[in-house]
Amino acid sequence: MSSSIRIFPGWSDFLGAAENHWGMEMTMPSWLDEVHNTKSGRTFIFGSGPSLTSQLPLLGAMKDEETWTVNRMAHWKDLPFIPVHHVIAEPGPVIDWGRGINDLYAFPGALNHISIHWTPVTAPNWLWCPKAPDDIQMRWEGFYGLGDSLPPLPTGWASPLTLAQLACWIGFTEVYFLGIDTTQVGQAWDPAQGRTQQERNIRSILECFDRGRTDMEHAGRTMVDCTPGGLVNKEGVLPYAELGDVLAG
Repeated sequence: MSSSIRIFPGWSDFLGAAENHWGMEMTMPSWLDEVHNTKSGRTFIFGSGPSLTSQLPLLGAMKDEETWTVNRMAHWKDLPFIPVHHVIAEPGPVIDWGRGINDLYAFPGALNHISIHWTPVTAPNWLWCPKAPDDIQMRWEGFYGLGDSLPPLPTGWASPLTLAQLACWIGFTEVYFLGIDTTQVGQAWDPAQGRTQQERNIRSILECFDRGRTDMEHAGRTMVDCTPGGLVNKEGVLPYAELGDVLAG
C-alpha cells in the first residue's frame, strides 16, 4: 500500500498547516511541553480486540512495561495489569461540554487518564490533548509527535494509532501494538459478539497505519504489530512480531 497516493488534496490545504494548528484558534496545554522527550525505548499500545485472549499468558509481563489502553478496556476483567496511560480519542465518552467523561471509559488505577478531543476537556483527573478535526487525517497530513512541535493530533481512525503520536512525542522510539484486530465484531471481553461503538472505516484505518509506519521509519523509529491474525499485519501494512519474541528480546 503506497503512502504517496493521494486522491484529493488534504483538508489542511484549506484550513491551514500544522504550524498554525490547522487554523484552530487555541493554545496547546502546558503539560505536553513538560512531557516532551521524557521517555525513550519501547512502549506497548493496546486495542481491545479478541486476539488478546490468546495472548493472556504473556500479558502479565506488561506490569513492567510502559503501556497504553483505550476506551472501554477496563471491561476486560482478565487483564493482568493496570495500564500506565489510559486514553480516549473519540467524542462519545466526553460529556457536559468536556467537564465529564462517561465512567464506562475510565480505567481505575491508571497513572494517567488522557482525552484526545477537539475541544478542551476539564474533567477531574483527565488530561486534555487537542485533536484536529476529523477532516485532518493521518493518511494525508502525516504522523506527528516525531519532531519538536506538536499540533492538534490528526486522526488515525483507530484510537491506538491516533494516540501513538502522543507516545512518540513523549519520546518512545519503538511502538508495539496489540489487540488491533481491526474487525467490526469482537472485543477481548466478548470475542464472539462484542461490537465497536461505531462501525469502522477499514480502508481509512489501513491507509493511516501505512502513513504512520512510513513517517516513523523516516524518523528512525519502528512501528510493529503483535496482533496474531490482525488485519493490519495480514495486509502487510505493519510488520508482525510474536509478542513472546519481543518480550524475550
